[in-house]
Amino acid sequence: MKKFLVTLLFFSPLAGMCQQDILNRFGQKVKDRAMQRTEEGMDKAIDKAEDEVKKEGTAAKKKTDKKETAVEARPSQKKDAGFESYSHYDFIPGETMVYAEDFSQDVVGEFPLKWSTNNQGQTVTIREQPGQWLRLMKDGHFVSPYIKGAGNFTLEFDAVLHLPENVDNTSYADLVIRLMNVPPNDDKARQFFNNSFDSRADIRFTLQPYTDEHTTINLESTSGGNNSGYFRSENKELPKFASCLAKPIHFAVWVQKERFRLWINGEKVYDLPQAVPDKILFNRFEFQTGSSSYDVGYYVSNIRLAEGTPDMRSKLITEGKLVTTGILFDINSDKIKPESSGVLQEIARNLKENNGVKVMIIGHTDNDGNDAGNLDLSKRRAAAVKTALHAQYGIDENRMQTDGKGARQPVADNNTKEGKAKNRRVEFIKL
Repeated sequence: MKKFLVTLLFFSPLAGMCQQDILNRFGQKVKDRAMQRTEEGMDKAIDKAEDEVKKEGTAAKKKTDKKETAVEARPSQKKDAGFESYSHYDFIPGETMVYAEDFSQDVVGEFPLKWSTNNQGQTVTIREQPGQWLRLMKDGHFVSPYIKGAGNFTLEFDAVLHLPENVDNTSYADLVIRLMNVPPNDDKARQFFNNSFDSRADIRFTLQPYTDEHTTINLESTSGGNNSGYFRSENKELPKFASCLAKPIHFAVWVQKERFRLWINGEKVYDLPQAVPDKILFNRFEFQTGSSSYDVGYYVSNIRLAEGTPDMRSKLITEGKLVTTGILFDINSDKIKPESSGVLQEIARNLKENNGVKVMIIGHTDNDGNDAGNLDLSKRRAAAVKTALHAQYGIDENRMQTDGKGARQPVADNNTKEGKAKNRRVEFIKL
């Protein structure tokens, strides 16, 4: 192509020009063009070099920033998936344990001795799930023993719902959780023949997993007898519930006078300021089951009812000692359960607000097992709490010391489940 262009220049009609002059001007243009291209190439090379420098600088800055961020955010890098799923969980269990039940002392295959029913149920074990569970048969009422009446309390329990395969959209399953005020000496309280259980006032929520993709919940309460309405909510969709079926579902209820709050697996479902009948002390609760013709598996366990609301800031900062049974662990393990998140967040918040405070974290166990094993377990649990406060919530490790006392310092009777639950505790001592 270049040769062709040169030929055109030599034989083009430039009769008034000297051939030498043409050659000179042509040569100059070639030099100018070459210089221009050289300068353009240099400009590109400079631009490229500047880009590389900028990229290296940016990368270096990012690397530095990353290091600085890693130092500042290092604790959050160890986040546990369970804690992440409970990241907004602000439930704090009551201060005084009133009732605890895990059915561990009941005979497998038998109905729990202290409970009542109009149907049948049995204590069972579930494959790949620790402990024992109460299986609730379809279309029945399953009522707890009498408990100390309380108007400010928390109730926690785990449930497993197992739906059979190939459930059609018209099928349904109900699990009703009902808090009641029942006269202690009322003989009618022993009769469970219909849905109108004799309660002077109650509050209940109904879970309805129609299918894996469609689960709803509603809440209602009555006052002055079963036929006197007080509060009722519309059905509420639980879109994330499908993944919970056939797995343990953690329920947490918090009643403060007329206020009702409910969390399911760490997600707040209700926070209703005036849903509870006024001045009512609940003294029993029941699980009620119902479904269409297909067989549903209902299972409950790990029930904990506690009274009062602990003032953690006052206990730790003002009084210098905080004792909590709200930090829970897997059985015979130092792995913290995710439902402990609310308590840990509150403790971390108080420590952050009081930067000069240092604490001793002391673990305690009940008397199950041997002394050496319990002592080791309590020390490991205290260390796990320290790690969680540092790794999940950014509390400086140097502000925390740990120890464990095993079962050597009980605060309650280890012969009762409530006593054992009180003894399985974590203490924070202000140093």
